[in-house]
Amino acid sequence: MTTPVPLSRKYKAHDKTFNEVVLRLPTYKEIFMDGLGKPFEFQMTASGPIQVTYPEVIDGYLQQIVIEPGYEYIAGLEPPDAMALERAVCDFFRISTASKRSRTGSSSRPASTQKSSKMPRRQGSSTGESGTPST
Repeated sequence: MTTPVPLSRKYKAHDKTFNEVVLRLPTYKEIFMDGLGKPFEFQMTASGPIQVTYPEVIDGYLQQIVIEPGYEYIAGLEPPDAMALERAVCDFFRISTASKRSRTGSSSRPASTQKSSKMPRRQGSSTGESGTPST
């Protein structure tokens, strides 16, 4: 699956003109084996939870998942377009199991295991996570 990210204007870099960036889904290898992990987490504050985004993780994914025009072409993107790429990367990690199932029309998992997969994983729990991005 690919995701086109429309940009606010046309850019020209290295003799290539583009007005969108096409991304592919991150893979298990990139998320877990390469250790990139999630590009954001929620942290509690006095006013409630806030999302903390890790720019180095976002960039680590973009280095791997930009299909068009290529990672080397996006360095000159202006802030609104850079933030659009950040949102697109984070959105890959917000897709729920239920919404994936509704797109495909079925699930290959037994019903008994589907409910537990919808439970969010707690950051910083007793599983040894420190709440900081892994490198």
